[in-house]
Amino acid sequence: MTLAQRFTALLIEPDYATSDLYDSPPLAHSFIFVTAYAALSGFQSLLAIAFATGRVGLGLAAFIGSFMLIVLTWVILVVIFHLAVEFLGGMGELANTAAFVGLAAVPNILTTAVAVVLTLIEAVFLPGDAERIMGKIGLAISLIGMAWGWPGILCYFGLKNAGRLHMVKAMLVAAVVFFAFAMMEILNSNVL
Repeated sequence: MTLAQRFTALLIEPDYATSDLYDSPPLAHSFIFVTAYAALSGFQSLLAIAFATGRVGLGLAAFIGSFMLIVLTWVILVVIFHLAVEFLGGMGELANTAAFVGLAAVPNILTTAVAVVLTLIEAVFLPGDAERIMGKIGLAISLIGMAWGWPGILCYFGLKNAGRLHMVKAMLVAAVVFFAFAMMEILNSNVL
């Protein structure tokens, strides 16, 4: 499967897109998707900080921090899901887990692209938005991306197909990790 085919399949046919992960984990695709997600997230942080403070230097620091945070999150999710696979009797190797978690970044790429647009709209049309309307919309879109990608539905299919976990176990693991990450996202947002 090519990179573009896998990107599309992950969005519309996740079971099919992850069906070959046990036998041949596409680590190169995973690395590309995580890098794209990290770069977009960093760019969104750069814009948000540069618009808020008027200082590009702080924006560059935010870019680096955000980029590193996404890569670190990939590593943390790989460890969490791999330990779950091992503990629950799955058969997937570390490479399988790294591959499916990386592939699960695809929806987050799209939601982060939307976040970039929202940041630009807020800076141009709603400066000093006391209600934080765009921030609330951004939080909702982020949660949707998490539910579909990291650490939601695509991670469920990865646990099932790459980790060879029973579907109920895979669903429980993905749900617990999703709700933990969603709560952290909500608590860390400054919009509620």
